[in-house]
Amino acid sequence: MYAISRVDNCKHLNMFITVHAATAMVVGSKIQSAPLAFLISFLLHFVFDIIPHGDKELGKKFFGLDLRKFREHDDFRAIALYGTLDACFLAVFLAFMFKNFAFVRDDTIIWAIIGGILPDILVAFYKLTNSKYLRWFYNLHNRNHLWLLDKMKKDLSVKLGIIWQATVWLLMVFLLFYL
Repeated sequence: MYAISRVDNCKHLNMFITVHAATAMVVGSKIQSAPLAFLISFLLHFVFDIIPHGDKELGKKFFGLDLRKFREHDDFRAIALYGTLDACFLAVFLAFMFKNFAFVRDDTIIWAIIGGILPDILVAFYKLTNSKYLRWFYNLHNRNHLWLLDKMKKDLSVKLGIIWQATVWLLMVFLLFYL
């Protein structure tokens, strides 16, 4: 078990939210119950976060900074670019899917997407607010994220992590249409 200080000082980011959303779409397309699709997608988020994805060092540069000072730090640019590109890609991906494929607008898929991305939204909200009500969730999320990385004592490079996540995303899109 991790000490609280170990979890509080966790230095990583998360798998691209776009990968979690695509995974959730697959879940929502195969399950008929919106609450069950939400729950399964929420839990799969943690399963996918266990897989190393090349962001541990990038996260050290971000989460090691004091939030009041991080805008002044050069590393903010890298993390802002990382997060902004992911959010933009997610927006384009979802807009494309919702515009072109009616099945994606099904309530079950929408609830699955919410379940799949909610853990990262809660973590981001905690990091911005330091809410005592979300601290337990933040600690749980980070312990989960580091579980395999700590056993391996090594992460992928950022470049390999991006390639790995793009591959997983493509696999999820393939499964969405061909499973």
